[in-house]
Amino acid sequence: MTRTAIPPTTHASDLSLIRLQRPLSQEQAARPAIVGPSTITYAELEADVTAIASSLLGLGSAIGDRVAVWMDKQPLYAEAILATLRAGCAYVPLDGGQPPARVESILADCEPVVLFTDRRHLELLADRELPASLRTIVVADGAGQQPSSTVAKAGGRPTTPVRAWSDFATGAAGRVESEPTPERDDLAAILYTSGSTGTPKGVRVSYRNLANFIRWARTELTVGPEDVFANHASFNFDLSTFDLFTALSVGACVWIVADDQARDVTALAAGIRDHGVTVWYSVPSVLNLLTASGALTADTARTLRYVLFAGEVFPIGQLRSLTARLPEGTELYNLYGPTETNVCTYHRVRPADLTRDEPVPIGTPLPGARVSVVDGDGRTLEGPEAFGELVVEGDCVTPGYWRRKSQSVAAGHGKGRHATGDLVSYEGDSLVYRGRKDRMVKLSGYRVELGEVEAAALRHTDISSAAVLVDMRGAQPRIALYYTVRTGARRPNLIEIKRHCAQHLPRYMLPHSATCLEELPHNANGKTDYHHLSSGPTGSVRRSQALPGK
Repeated sequence: MTRTAIPPTTHASDLSLIRLQRPLSQEQAARPAIVGPSTITYAELEADVTAIASSLLGLGSAIGDRVAVWMDKQPLYAEAILATLRAGCAYVPLDGGQPPARVESILADCEPVVLFTDRRHLELLADRELPASLRTIVVADGAGQQPSSTVAKAGGRPTTPVRAWSDFATGAAGRVESEPTPERDDLAAILYTSGSTGTPKGVRVSYRNLANFIRWARTELTVGPEDVFANHASFNFDLSTFDLFTALSVGACVWIVADDQARDVTALAAGIRDHGVTVWYSVPSVLNLLTASGALTADTARTLRYVLFAGEVFPIGQLRSLTARLPEGTELYNLYGPTETNVCTYHRVRPADLTRDEPVPIGTPLPGARVSVVDGDGRTLEGPEAFGELVVEGDCVTPGYWRRKSQSVAAGHGKGRHATGDLVSYEGDSLVYRGRKDRMVKLSGYRVELGEVEAAALRHTDISSAAVLVDMRGAQPRIALYYTVRTGARRPNLIEIKRHCAQHLPRYMLPHSATCLEELPHNANGKTDYHHLSSGPTGSVRRSQALPGK
């Protein structure tokens, strides 16, 4: 069964949705564009972006050239992204916490012409091999200090100039008045995700892809200059495209949440309150952290008009707890889509949804998207009983992976088609997420969806979060549960957990072991880090109870 949304009616404004609006009215020029420790007005942001873009063009940068950004999350990061797009180049955002070896691998793969960074991260690259494509490295000044070196290794040769940010922004020989005009299918960004082989995989994002999502957001949400968007997600996570581009395209304000505040509930709550945040978008685990900690109060949340979440399943009990702390009239949205499609379906949460026993649907397709459910042989399944893999087509589907056209999954991208690997079914016209194909395992001859085991565990009143994987270390594969408990709750033991889960699951799906942690590990995008758990909970993830299987 294929479901198609009404296609977008216009494409002429694709660039205007992504680039800063010009010219600015006197009123808009004085408005805050970015808030945080300091405030940057639209006039100041426009001047900064224009200066940096002019310098990029002065280096001979062309449409499609890559510009990498690796630094702590701050307003300068956003300025580098906006300037890159103004110059017609594609931005390659790297999370500030990524290890230097991974950054070295990504830079070698994407071959950027410029790297924007800061002093701390530049020092981490001191002994790394940088690509010969680099024409310059631009370093955030940092308390007025100049970079400690004038060159960096590139292709084994010390040829890449290192320039201070302020020098780069003011040193262009003349301003380039004519801005490049990329086509809709030109490259706007490369977002690197984890590859199955262990090598980072770059998802190519076009102007068409970005504009399709932002156009929907501007139509679906009633937002404008009076709104304040919280940019919680890392800039290398596709959630950030909503915060940055939707906000600035409607003249709203963006609060850029610093890296060290991303999971600091006190800092997050203070930011929401002090900046008067009206639009919030993050993974559910962060919203649950705010709720479970008690940091999200009626006073803290009083200005929130829209709360959007995506990236992982939001357990229904946790969603109810969140809703109880939000002002009446706050609208909630469940957005869905892998990086290869950004957001392709959405569901507006209704009061009736909160009475469900399972998570809310992922909804219906965005304009410009088509969705279908297929079986293991790729045949489209029809009717209300359809259950299979979700396939997405349309303007939201990215052109594929950077320099990986030979991969089988990339073949469909040339036709605007992406097989998500997610299992879904229908409830009326809405899609319901049922788990991952790659998390559907066979144990003792039975098919087991690990996400279903997690959902059952989360129905326990004392369990706050849960992650399930298969432990392959023994003679037989075993279901391993990792969980955290709610503040002040009693910690259930394995027998109690099995008794609870037996009310919802067949015997063969019951966990064989249960490990209570102070906090589940999360990756840079805020999602549960299953790879870390499979390697053993160590380091910052402290094991407070390990119960052997029975």
